[in-house]
Amino acid sequence: MSGYCCVEHCDRLNYSRGWCKRHYMQVLRHGHLTLESERGVPRDCAADGCSVTGDVSGYCRRHARQIKIYGELRPDREYMTGKKICSEEDCGLRVRARGLCAKHYTRRRRSGSLP
Repeated sequence: MSGYCCVEHCDRLNYSRGWCKRHYMQVLRHGHLTLESERGVPRDCAADGCSVTGDVSGYCRRHARQIKIYGELRPDREYMTGKKICSEEDCGLRVRARGLCAKHYTRRRRSGSLP
């Protein structure tokens, strides 16, 4: 037998019974095709306002980690996303955490003034 996989939008060569090896193994393992959970297919993150492509249970890594730790999405835990320079005056260093560079973050953490 020659040809291509019978699954729509799959351009792999036929392996057995009209399916490529990936889809044939899905049918063997699960008894049916599991196209909705295939790896390598880009999906948008399910969180509101997030434009990152997600792959971990429908969320991007950042939001999937929030759900794993807190059991829900926590927008209050998203500190200064996208900010690249420390928020302290006259500091041009790169951000490490919560909008601060490593030096200022460590100082605030040790003094107890971090929220």
